[in-house]
Amino acid sequence: MKNTINLIGNTSLLDLKRETTGLPQNIAVKTEFLNPSGSIKDRIALRMIKKAEEEGLIKPGGTIVEASTGNTAIALCYVGAVLGYQVKIFLPREVGEDEKIDTMKLYGAEIEMLDTGYKEKTSDGSVHGSSIEILPRKKCLEAEKSGDNVWWARQFSNPHNAETHKFDTGQEILEQTDGQIDAFVASVGTAGTLLGVGQTLKEYNPGIKVVGVEPSGFPAMRNGKEGIEIIEGITGGLILDAIDLADDVIVVDNDQAVQMADRLVQEEGLFCGISSGANVFAAIEFVRKNPELKNVVTVLPDRRDRYFSIQRYTT
Repeated sequence: MKNTINLIGNTSLLDLKRETTGLPQNIAVKTEFLNPSGSIKDRIALRMIKKAEEEGLIKPGGTIVEASTGNTAIALCYVGAVLGYQVKIFLPREVGEDEKIDTMKLYGAEIEMLDTGYKEKTSDGSVHGSSIEILPRKKCLEAEKSGDNVWWARQFSNPHNAETHKFDTGQEILEQTDGQIDAFVASVGTAGTLLGVGQTLKEYNPGIKVVGVEPSGFPAMRNGKEGIEIIEGITGGLILDAIDLADDVIVVDNDQAVQMADRLVQEEGLFCGISSGANVFAAIEFVRKNPELKNVVTVLPDRRDRYFSIQRYTT
């Protein structure tokens, strides 16, 4: 029997118009905002939950907890609802826009808002999930330890996050491009997308460039491993491996991301969010620095309606 979960993945890869990019080279975008709950995170939510079931980490009727700035939270709420789990999300209040919260509640989730003090750490309004989620992750750990049949998804360190993109997203990109790809560009939160897709592409052709994108207000990857605060079981995870894999990191400020996202809607008809604008802006900048590249791929991670309250580049 099929349900909406069967609609996850296998998203289209579309070429942007030369008028949009201003380049003779080809920039293609993976339309991840067309996944059922509206983001690329549907992919990892499904795989992480299914693997947790196989490994006996969660049983029928159990509760899934996660710390998230929005997209993974919504995806877990959606997949959890379809599979019959309760979901509790610890959400940083600073990014708790009404549309995200209302969506999670519609899926039947419980939301706990937490003040993180993150506004004191950023300069332009952009948000890096690896920092703002530290306190919510601590709450997840407490919940998992205190409850029976409670499983913390741990998207930031769960190996099945990156595996999703290695075995699914990355393979799709290779097939859709017939292997004709010179670089892959992706925004970094947990770094699962960049790491997983990057591993697949590097195994196929080590010469393919893998480029991370981060908000200028908090460039965690750009600062390197020594710039990442390590709290055992709370921080680190996939992003550390992504730092080793990436060939370059491009930082994008909030205005650049918003303006490009607007252009993608108005010029291409792509109803994608602010991180999509950041990815495309960074892809264009990377090609300008490396004009020998002919075919570059990036992702459009989520829908624009996630940003109606506040237009902010959030990883």
